[in-house]
Amino acid sequence: MKKILKINMYLFALLILSLLSACSSGDGESSNGTSKAASGESSATETTLTGVVADGYLKDAKVFLDRNENRVYDNGEPLSQSAVGGIFSLDVNPGEGELYPVVAQIIAGETIDEDSGAAIVNEYFLESLPGRWEFISPLTTLVKLECDKNPSFSPLQAEIEIRTRFGLDDSISLFVDYIAVANEEAVGAEEYGRAHRAAQVAANIMGSLRASLSQNLNGQIADTEQVIAAYMISDQILGQASLLKVAFDKERNQVEVMEVSSVTDAILDTSDTENLNADLLFRYQQRLEQDFTTWDMQAPQLQTQSPPAGDTASVDTIISIIFDEDLDETLLVDGVMTLSGPNGVVSGNLDSDAEHNQLNFIPSQLLVPFSQYQVRVEGTLADILGNPLGSDIIWEFTTTFDQTPPPLPVF
Repeated sequence: MKKILKINMYLFALLILSLLSACSSGDGESSNGTSKAASGESSATETTLTGVVADGYLKDAKVFLDRNENRVYDNGEPLSQSAVGGIFSLDVNPGEGELYPVVAQIIAGETIDEDSGAAIVNEYFLESLPGRWEFISPLTTLVKLECDKNPSFSPLQAEIEIRTRFGLDDSISLFVDYIAVANEEAVGAEEYGRAHRAAQVAANIMGSLRASLSQNLNGQIADTEQVIAAYMISDQILGQASLLKVAFDKERNQVEVMEVSSVTDAILDTSDTENLNADLLFRYQQRLEQDFTTWDMQAPQLQTQSPPAGDTASVDTIISIIFDEDLDETLLVDGVMTLSGPNGVVSGNLDSDAEHNQLNFIPSQLLVPFSQYQVRVEGTLADILGNPLGSDIIWEFTTTFDQTPPPLPVF
C-alpha cells in the first residue's frame, strides 16, 4: 500500500512539472505565443540599438522606442539622449528593434544642430521604420509617414515617392548617413550632399509648421493629436516639394546653387498655415477612421477653365472647368457654379462630364455683348473622398459680339 502511495505521489509531481512547463516556452514566450519583447515586458536579456539622428547631426535629442506608436514618450519605453555626432543607443528587449519605430524628439532650446552649432528654434519629431534605426532623419521620417498613410506601400515604394517628390537621384538611399558620405567624398557624394540639404529644408519646415499648428490650437498639440499632426505636416511638405525639385534641377544644370534658406522660405510662403487648425485635425481624424486604401487629403486642383480669366468670349459661350480628379456628384447641384453679369445672375443649366472631371454651365440665353461677367465655383465642391476646394474659384471675362445677324426680310 505504501509503495502504491509513493508511486502515485511521484506521478502527481511529474504532472505538476509538465503543467508548469506548458505555461512557459523557455524562450521568452507566454502561453499564447506572444514574446516578452512584443508585449513590452522586461527581459533578463537585453540588446542595444545604436544609431544616429540628424538633419545635421543632432545632439541632446530625446530618443525612445515607440512601443505603442503614438509618437509620444510613455513611461517604461526605452529612452536615451543623443550625444555628439547624433549618436544614440537604446537598451531594448530582443527583437523589439524590428517591431517598433525609434522616435527622436528634437527639443526647442535644447537640441543642438551641429550644422550650425546652435540650439533648435522649433520642436519637431523624427522617426524610423521598424528595423531601420541606424540613421534617422527628416527623409526617413517622411518615408515612414508615407508607409503609415498608405498601408499598401512597401518601404521601397515610399522611398521612391519621397526621392521623386524632392528631385533626389534614384541612386541614393534615404537610409544612409548622407553627411558621412558627402564628407568622405565617396561615390555619390554630390547627390548625398543634396539629400543633406533636402533634409535641412524638411526639418526647418517641420519645426515651423508645428509651431503654426500649435499656435492655431491655442498653444499646444495634445498627445492624442501627435499622429495626425505628423500626417498634416508631411502632406504640407510633400505638397510643395516641387519647389525643392526645381532648385535641384537648376543646380545640376549649373544655373545656381540651391540655398536652404531661400527654398525653405518659398515653401513656407506657399503653405496654408492658417488652415493648420482644429478643423483640419478633425478632417484628418475622419480620414483615418474611413480607412481608405489610398491616402488623399488634397483638394481637387483646377486644370483648365473656359473662357480663360481676363479673356474675351462669345455671347453664346459655355462656361467650363476641368479638375484633376473625380468630384463628389452629390454636391453638383444648382448654385455650385454661377455666372453673373450686368443684369445680375444668369440663368442656365449645370452639366457634368464625369469621365473628364468637367463641369459646364450652359446659359439659357445669349450674354450681353461687350460686357464683363464673373464666374464663381463654390468652395464646398469636393472630391469623392470629401476633400473640399476650401475657397471659391472666381474669375472674370468680357464678351464680344460675334453673331451673324439674321437676313433682312424680303418684301
